[in-house]
Amino acid sequence: MRLLCLHGVGSSARICESQFRPFLKAVDPSYEFIFVDGPVLSRRGPGIGPHLEGPFYSHTTGYSPKEMQDAQEHLDATIEELGPFDGVLGFSQGAALTISYIFQRQACGEAIPFDFALFFSSVIPCSADAGYCEKMIQRFCSLGHDITEISSTGDLMLHENERLFIDLVSRTVVKARKNDALLPEYDMNIYTEGDGSEAPRVMHPQLLKERITMPTVHVTGKRDFDFMRSMSDAAYGLCDIRHTKKLEHSGSHHPPQKTAEVNAVVRAMEWAITQSQRESTGGSLRL
Repeated sequence: MRLLCLHGVGSSARICESQFRPFLKAVDPSYEFIFVDGPVLSRRGPGIGPHLEGPFYSHTTGYSPKEMQDAQEHLDATIEELGPFDGVLGFSQGAALTISYIFQRQACGEAIPFDFALFFSSVIPCSADAGYCEKMIQRFCSLGHDITEISSTGDLMLHENERLFIDLVSRTVVKARKNDALLPEYDMNIYTEGDGSEAPRVMHPQLLKERITMPTVHVTGKRDFDFMRSMSDAAYGLCDIRHTKKLEHSGSHHPPQKTAEVNAVVRAMEWAITQSQRESTGGSLRL
């Protein structure tokens, strides 16, 4: 059993592996976890303590459709070079990239190179599809109002979908930026100036019909920041609830450390593996 493992923003494969040490000790010792560095050099990420040495990496240069496409193409290349894999484990930005990647491939009818996925403390997924919410963002640009204030501007006739999009951005991206937790950082004026082509397409479950149908496990910390939990909730909403499990641990924005909570995640992973075996047309996983 082989799993590709993707770290959070401003981190590294080495740091991520150390964060998951209790989990790695608890799983079947025959399972192989392959941790990889993101392709983009980065400053130290939020929550990465001063005792941890760099270099630090990100999986994206930014979150525009083009930058997300580049990140997904790099992920394809990584899978081609190091695969095949049975599953994927993503933490924070690594989880969000994986969700965006799986969602995009499924929506396009393309093969997905994983049978199951584990997502820990996912941040907000952004789409590589420039057409998603394109007209909406172009209208924001034509209005010219600060997107951080536009939702409270009563004289603007916003459609329901526009309010949903702005509300999600306000509860997640805007608050992350105020807390210096948005990395790579971008100017919110990107939604209200120019043609909107570079504006990140944050993925709102209510604005997308598709749902990820492969078995997934979502793990979040009860003490994580509210804006981070809102991001993880949006990520969870992109998955079919019939094929997913959601767990909480007592910590914040990190993998679970307590034995009972780690064991609960291990059981959920085994559930996902069993589900993927049942759903596989071939009836078995790659070993």
